Amino acid sequence: WDLGSSFGLWKGRPSSKRTLSFGFVADPMSTWSVPCRLRCCLLLVVCAAVPAVLGSDDEVCPADAPCASSPSAGEGIAAQGEYYWPQGRGHPRHYGQSPYSFGGASCNLSANLRWSWQHPNGRYNTIITGKPLIDNERNIYISSLDGICKFDIDGRALWTWSVSNYTDKRHVPNNPAIMDGRLYNCLTTGELFALSMETGELLWEVMASAKGIGGDTAFVTATQGIVLLDVDPPQPAGPLSGRQNNRIVAFDSSDGSELWDFTPDVGVWNFLPHFPDDGTAVFQTWNGGAYRLNLSDGTPIWSQGLDSNVDGWTDGGPALGPNGLFYTTSSAATMEKSAFSEAGSGGLASYRVSDGELVWNRSGLEQGIYTYPVVGRLAEGAPLSVVTGVGSLAYFPLQIQFFIFGALPGAMVGFVIGMLWALCKCRGMSPQATMCAFLLRPLVAAAVCALLGAVAVVPFLKGAYPYSVQAFDAETGEPQWRVELPTWRWYSAAGDEEGLATRRKNGHRLICLPPASSYLTLDAQGAIYFGHLDGRLYRIKDWNGDGRIDAGTEVCSFEAGSGFLTGGPSIAPGVLAVASCDTLYVFADP
Repeated sequence: WDLGSSFGLWKGRPSSKRTLSFGFVADPMSTWSVPCRLRCCLLLVVCAAVPAVLGSDDEVCPADAPCASSPSAGEGIAAQGEYYWPQGRGHPRHYGQSPYSFGGASCNLSANLRWSWQHPNGRYNTIITGKPLIDNERNIYISSLDGICKFDIDGRALWTWSVSNYTDKRHVPNNPAIMDGRLYNCLTTGELFALSMETGELLWEVMASAKGIGGDTAFVTATQGIVLLDVDPPQPAGPLSGRQNNRIVAFDSSDGSELWDFTPDVGVWNFLPHFPDDGTAVFQTWNGGAYRLNLSDGTPIWSQGLDSNVDGWTDGGPALGPNGLFYTTSSAATMEKSAFSEAGSGGLASYRVSDGELVWNRSGLEQGIYTYPVVGRLAEGAPLSVVTGVGSLAYFPLQIQFFIFGALPGAMVGFVIGMLWALCKCRGMSPQATMCAFLLRPLVAAAVCALLGAVAVVPFLKGAYPYSVQAFDAETGEPQWRVELPTWRWYSAAGDEEGLATRRKNGHRLICLPPASSYLTLDAQGAIYFGHLDGRLYRIKDWNGDGRIDAGTEVCSFEAGSGFLTGGPSIAPGVLAVASCDTLYVFADP
């Protein structure tokens, strides 16, 4: 089905568990036969009827008033006409943190679930690439491979924008950004575009790169009238290909005109720049190096930790602290070996933003870091901490690994054996019998060896992924605490095996292949939220202040059933929104 043409109709249904599942009617015959403008009219009519369908008695904080447990409106972001969560890592004044709290000491996220969204044809019919942004009215924006949606706080669809000519080669790969009434995102075919936040109307679209934009899940970011993104699909060094760096390009947010571009010595992956609010941007490379650029013209101010001969790679990223330090993550494993991250391969380093000087470096962590840390105070009066996850990526679904590592090599070997078998046995046979032997014996041998290869490869596949969350003193790098999550025991991330058949049928992206976890988000009370590849949304908080985390009482989780891409939880007054690879979840304080 083509969601680009199916965005035209929505449907809603009530739920006894206060969840909402509505989305696109994906009947290609009916959607292609209805003119585009008529579908848009139908969209408005159906969306207007959704509030009556929702019918929830639960109450959340009104958009124009603060929650009882939150800072007053005068202290909040919206009081200044700004957005609660405008881009990756939230608001630039407090990256990865929210000035609002969510939840209390008792943890029952299931009871707080207000509504959810997924495709009506099944949860695996699209992949949510851009995680929730929240504006000053607490409207929520997400992007998926095939389009962008805006919801109000109660889950009503306000507008949708769909990708024209949507294919596996043309989709929305990145997390979006909102600024000054516009939403910015891009397409893998190289376009950067701006939409009206009010109506979803396309305001402008420019060709950012004729080479295209990488298909992994980076971030479009926006600040001070400038939109930043990385273009040109990158390729780290590896045995299958040479290295190809990508470029950082800045555009005028008003019309998309290009301002400058910059090519780093080492490429970037899941690009997420941070803005220290001094006219500069800092970002990290895929091997943990750091850059600081002047936003006005893209000239480098300093660079550190760059070694183009180092093959280390991470799809995680950095964090900017309120203490003037910039934190980068790394893994010594190459991209090809990232799911088999060796002992001692992880690193966390901090650099002074002002001059790039290395302040401290925690190398030799037990596994690589494939996430984005968060910096903040974990309790009132506590010193600043930097918290990160440590653990490798999961690999491909078992079906794909069977084929790549077992069945395919086995079939090739079997075919050769079958040919030799036919050559040895065909002497003196009639021409018809000889032809039959050369046709059948290689095929029989290939089939038998493919089956044997698939079975034989199982003991060599990695099927267990341990993961820990670790806190360090943000100023010195000294360890504070760590907690082990339950080991994920399967060959791929949650949801990738289950969704493979549906995605294969659709002919688009086969797997989500998420990082080890989404970026970490810290609320005002020091609770840490993040989604993990095991399909759970976690909350961690040292409630009793003893300097350690009790896995039984201070770690709680919500079963989402699928992994999470780079974008993590977003927080606004009384609301926490997060999206797995296939479902948007919105939680509300009671």
